[in-house]
Amino acid sequence: MRSPEIESVKELLVRRGCSSAAQAYNSGMNAAMSDTIVFAHQDVFFPEGWFKSVAETISLLSARDPHWGVLGVFGITASGEETGHLYSMGLQRVLGRAFEEPVEVCSLDEVVLIVRRSSGLQFDEGLPGFHLYGTDICLAARCQGLKCYAISAFCVHNSNGLDKLPSAYSSAFFYIRDKWRNQLPIRTPCMVITRWALPLLRHCLESRLARNRKSGTRCEDPAAFYKQLLKENRIEGVGAAALECIR
Repeated sequence: MRSPEIESVKELLVRRGCSSAAQAYNSGMNAAMSDTIVFAHQDVFFPEGWFKSVAETISLLSARDPHWGVLGVFGITASGEETGHLYSMGLQRVLGRAFEEPVEVCSLDEVVLIVRRSSGLQFDEGLPGFHLYGTDICLAARCQGLKCYAISAFCVHNSNGLDKLPSAYSSAFFYIRDKWRNQLPIRTPCMVITRWALPLLRHCLESRLARNRKSGTRCEDPAAFYKQLLKENRIEGVGAAALECIR
């Protein structure tokens, strides 16, 4: 809500107290009047120019693929390549880099998701909690013949870090594994979902062995932090890659 242009968007819908991300997002989607909807965590900071840049990127993409399924700012390709551009306070580093053309991915991180209401896509309210719903809706889009893309739209995920994934992630992991059994293995930005859940077991073991690992914490002023990133040339300004594409 502290993002500089948030009050200028066509619609702003806030959902609190929902039992799952899917429930919250479907409620917002059903109430929205706009066709293109940006779903974002409450701890995301959108720099000045973000919405204009994204609108331009969507316009360019729609000319090439008018029936795109889901867009996001960070995802993973079928070959396992991470694609996107954002800063994670929890991980204390820049993820990815600016790029021009949208990149087709098989799964997207949930930090920011963009969906068209006219696509008919809905979030699965049977999926418990607040994890892996980005992967689930990407799989649903692919079943409808719709492609999903990571776009270059830098933002700051002003989150606290985690020493290990919570137990709720495991519940979502096994739900996705069972629901999409015919699609296994499934690549996600966090880990690969497999029949025997070995990546999840490996993460649990590594977390136990790295108990003293220090995680990042959210900052008080994400706007000032973003300006500092620009000043230090650690990132390119919002819209830089999109403008290059337009030229």
